Amino acid sequence: MEANAEVKREFVIPGDYIGVAEEFLPGNGAYEDNGKIYATLVGNLELDMSRRSANVYSKTNVVPQIKEGDIVYGEVVSVKPQMVYVDLLALEGYTDKKLSANTKARIYVSQTSKQYVKSISTEFRNGDIVRARVVDTKGDAVRLSTAEDSLGVIRAVCSVCKKTLEIKDGKLECSYCSSKETRKTADDYLRAKI
Repeated sequence: MEANAEVKREFVIPGDYIGVAEEFLPGNGAYEDNGKIYATLVGNLELDMSRRSANVYSKTNVVPQIKEGDIVYGEVVSVKPQMVYVDLLALEGYTDKKLSANTKARIYVSQTSKQYVKSISTEFRNGDIVRARVVDTKGDAVRLSTAEDSLGVIRAVCSVCKKTLEIKDGKLECSYCSSKETRKTADDYLRAKI
């Protein structure tokens, strides 16, 4: 990169909107969907204004070991009647270190909230970014819990228009299309920094 090239940097997580395809080419850690560029990694976004490229870089490739009791961040990738599948993105305290791409986890309906949950589909949707506690690492997938107030969805997108949902009067609402939705949100929804 040229010494005088203008580069903008910020921290991003998967699914974060970066820009439009007319402005940037998706590079490392970024992808294009319907003319918009999104992050695929947890890391530092670098927008190279001279080359018009968007790249996301993890600071290191060291994979931290996940153990029971750890707090992790992940993206909901599938919602089933009694559980959701989550792709793990980062371990709290090690957000600058990339987890292996095949790290899978589950949240069962019984581990969703302190209150009774009839349907897990009212608590999570595909694309939600969650903070959860590891309760079991044995078997083919890590088991997670979001039952604590500080755990749950930290960022959700509208199921209608895919814009980020905001909290208004304790409810999730889309400021773009006015859709109202429910989630098991963390107490610092949209203020969480990973």
